Amino acid sequence: MKYWFAMVLLFLVLLLGGCQKEGEQSVKPAEMDMEDLPDVRAFQDEFTRGFLLSTEETREGYYPFMSRTREYKMDFPAGGIVGEKGYSKKGQEFESYLAGVDEGNGFEASIKIDYYSKIGTTSSELGMLSKQFKQKLNFKKYDKNENTTYLANFEEDEKNFGSVALLDDKNTKRGLLLIYEIECVGSDEDCEIKKKTMRSKVEKWINSIKFMKSDKNVEAQ
Repeated sequence: MKYWFAMVLLFLVLLLGGCQKEGEQSVKPAEMDMEDLPDVRAFQDEFTRGFLLSTEETREGYYPFMSRTREYKMDFPAGGIVGEKGYSKKGQEFESYLAGVDEGNGFEASIKIDYYSKIGTTSSELGMLSKQFKQKLNFKKYDKNENTTYLANFEEDEKNFGSVALLDDKNTKRGLLLIYEIECVGSDEDCEIKKKTMRSKVEKWINSIKFMKSDKNVEAQ
């Protein structure tokens, strides 16, 4: 009898564990004691900590991040902080914020993210993004994670450069507008090396962004 009781108990434990959402842990980082959190910038900031799903890395230097609209998730850099003052959200329809990232070795980056539940036409959105820069942007189109992504690089000067992207969910009208800009304080040679490595790094980060399956019964935080 004890054997069957133990087997049923084990089955329930495994079942409950399987019901846990991918990338999440039972106790959220926002509910944990500071001494139990990773000693990185993202977890030291209370507001940013509220977006993070787990203390386990998704890959080296990144942690699972969920939008407060609960419409998309992504990898978030360990050295990043979401600015609370500039954060704005309207239900599950809109979200906008700026994240500052310590890239290490004297490099600072800023990430601007705007989410829309209904995005405009591709041409109008790319046109709006292009107007923010005093140069022509050559967008590259590719598909990843059921997203259609339009990505272009820009260079304000030798010390300021980055990438801009439009992510369009193939299954809905949802979309994200992203600007990832790096300020380089090193030598011209260091900045040129950083520029080359940054572009592949940013593309990999953008590919981590996934729109959640639409579920209107899920209440936004």
